[in-house]
Amino acid sequence: MKIIKPNIIFGSSNLFFFNSLLNIFNIKKNFLKIEKFKDGEFKIKLLKNFSEKTVFILQSLCNPIHENIIELLLIIDALKRNFVKNIYLVIPYFCYSRQDKLFLNNTSISIKAIVNIIDICKIKKIITIDSHSKNFECLFVSPIKILKSTSLIVNDIIKNNILAEIIISPDIGGIERAKNLANYLNLELVIIDKRRPIINNIKIYCIIGNVLNKHCLIIDDIIDTSNSLIELVNFLFFHKIKKVKAYITHPVFSNNSYLKIYNSKIDELIIMDTIILKKKISKIRIITTKYIFIEEIKKTILNYAL
Repeated sequence: MKIIKPNIIFGSSNLFFFNSLLNIFNIKKNFLKIEKFKDGEFKIKLLKNFSEKTVFILQSLCNPIHENIIELLLIIDALKRNFVKNIYLVIPYFCYSRQDKLFLNNTSISIKAIVNIIDICKIKKIITIDSHSKNFECLFVSPIKILKSTSLIVNDIIKNNILAEIIISPDIGGIERAKNLANYLNLELVIIDKRRPIINNIKIYCIIGNVLNKHCLIIDDIIDTSNSLIELVNFLFFHKIKKVKAYITHPVFSNNSYLKIYNSKIDELIIMDTIILKKKISKIRIITTKYIFIEEIKKTILNYAL
């Protein structure tokens, strides 16, 4: 069956990534105009009639977080006023996903507030990758497909002949993600008991497993200030590992924290392109997620074409 060319428009959060997706579908133009007024307000204009069409919106909810959220909501509103048939959201990175429960009394569950706003828009389906917690999809009323990066990591390990003897989960919450990779590669899993007494600072209590003289791979979903990763790397070298590399899906890198990686003991950090990296660093390498998003978009097109 011939694949129908999808209607895809995108916001301004990750232009290089989104344009590369359009190129694969042989779509020549983003039929959307985004203007920003001096006071910070946005104006959205569709450059094509999408009436009774199914439309995919691409927007990563990364920094500047609140501008990208507003952009997304205004794009949805413009499409609704154009009487589209269905809207699918492709959101490579979901902000606020780490705030998915009550950590203290009298605080917000921030991701739930964002999800509630999106659910009001009656989206047909949301597509994202490597959510922070396993209960993430339970927050939504809208259908959501959470893609996994495991196959990308496995392919990269094989392609680059990366030596790995141990897979490390940097905390209890990441066990399932690391375990899936360890099982696939038939490697031992090591778990770190890590906690955050205050925001953006960690305390490592213990290591569950043996890392002595091992080549280690850390698997995680988000890197923000880089403090947690560097603290873990130093902790592993204290326990006399040989080398360590890390695969992390979402490179948030607040306040240019990627610069810390260059001066750390880590051998290599492999990140994905859900968020654009502003500067090239010799120890940081990027692998693309675009092909698994493309496959999911194609599957979705086939489903609504039947």
